Amino acid sequence: MQHPADPSLLAGFTVAVISHRRRHRLADLLEGHGARIVSVQGVRAVPQPDRAAITRATTEVLAGPVDDVLAASAGGIRAWLQAVPDPERLLRVLRTARLLAADARAADALRGFGLRDILSTTAGSADELFRHLLTHAPAGRHVVAQLDAPVQAEACETLRHRGAAVVEVPTFRSEPPNDVVGLRRAVELISRRQLDAVAWLDPLSTGHVLRFAADHGRLPALTDQLGTHVVTVSRGPLAAGVLRRHGVAPSVPPLPFDEETAALLARSVLDRAVHATVGALTLEVRGHAILLDGRLYPVQQGPVDVLRALARAPGDVLSSADLRQQVPGLTNVDDHAIEMAVSRLRRSVPGVELIHTVIKRGYRLAV
Repeated sequence: MQHPADPSLLAGFTVAVISHRRRHRLADLLEGHGARIVSVQGVRAVPQPDRAAITRATTEVLAGPVDDVLAASAGGIRAWLQAVPDPERLLRVLRTARLLAADARAADALRGFGLRDILSTTAGSADELFRHLLTHAPAGRHVVAQLDAPVQAEACETLRHRGAAVVEVPTFRSEPPNDVVGLRRAVELISRRQLDAVAWLDPLSTGHVLRFAADHGRLPALTDQLGTHVVTVSRGPLAAGVLRRHGVAPSVPPLPFDEETAALLARSVLDRAVHATVGALTLEVRGHAILLDGRLYPVQQGPVDVLRALARAPGDVLSSADLRQQVPGLTNVDDHAIEMAVSRLRRSVPGVELIHTVIKRGYRLAV
């Protein structure tokens, strides 16, 4: 991504961000670069740890060496130590490790249990701790990560891929989202190719959205669009694995963080924009807008899809039948509906002749 934020970089593109939050930071980052955002909460992360999961993780921590302990949140650390039957035994193990706290409150929680020599980040986020571990030769290290969100599992899996041994201590449980209407809307937007890209941020949210689509008979329509017609980016290897099991091949950034995910998504959607020349003007057709010599014109979905088809074959005449075949939203419409789409397109860009009507034959780009 460009820095500082370029408010026009992604203007004209619509992106869905699917995560455990109602609004993830990645959505703010992409919106700051001009994208239209659809935020989708795939699951809710509830700060009530599963005692069985805590017990399994703690047993593994006590059994092996520990080099680094990552504390994602103060509440999570307290929940973990309060859930184990012998916290003092666990604390003896933690005292031998390097302690990394996501923020000052997490550091204070560790100090409250008598732990000292705690490192924390100036950014105050678990992502920065994971970034530090991933960029400082993690191979061979034994890492214990207290997690308070499913998205953090992506960084743990990436650490494993880099050669670290990782024990995850999840201090949350996932539940279905409250906003079923938003979930249904997102599935329909993807299925109808009305999004330019989807960012899948964690395996739990990804799995729940796909199951929801399957339960409502929309999974084949959704997976047909992902990757092929709708840019599909997974923040990390776990969500990517969920998608691949359904025949979708997502792009994955080199590191599982918001900045890398945003940069990959931006490059991917910009690479799919259609470029042409109209007279002396440069034309770029985006998801729901066009750029003419750098000036943005918002355009409705049907008209912009017609222009995209014509711009892909500059100079060629496309009949109404050709457009019905190439534009998904026009498959079942008559010639009059196509005429109306062309008319709306012309009104969207006043004073510029984008399309020529070739009588009794169809339409072509005004090259």
